[in-house]
Amino acid sequence: MQLQKLKYLFLALFLWQCSPSDQYEIADNPLDGGRYFIENSMQGNFKKAKFYVLEDAENLALFEKMATNYFALDKEGRQQLRLASIQINEISAVDSTMTIMNYQNSFDNQVHKLKIIATPKGWKVDLKYTYGPNL
Repeated sequence: MQLQKLKYLFLALFLWQCSPSDQYEIADNPLDGGRYFIENSMQGNFKKAKFYVLEDAENLALFEKMATNYFALDKEGRQQLRLASIQINEISAVDSTMTIMNYQNSFDNQVHKLKIIATPKGWKVDLKYTYGPNL
């Protein structure tokens, strides 16, 4: 009987370890933080992309607007964006905790800039810089 309980316990632990999780890879450097954010945004995986956004009210509002704009594209437009490649043009370290990434994608070929900031939870994107007047 005791062995039966032990088998069920191990089975439960195994299934718990195999279940999908909302644990995302922490960005160890600004390049990864920016790249993870861009890739997931272009793929339409906004749940994961949100993990790489600096958490404050203004950033989250800008992020929601960005997600809304993505889903406003027609099916073909979203597919083209998912298939687009990312070209990183320049990475400029402002200081040890802040980096500016200049990039474009093959879908719209427009130059975009991201500010990526070091936080205790990894490198995060500050969208206020991208969409703000300071650009």
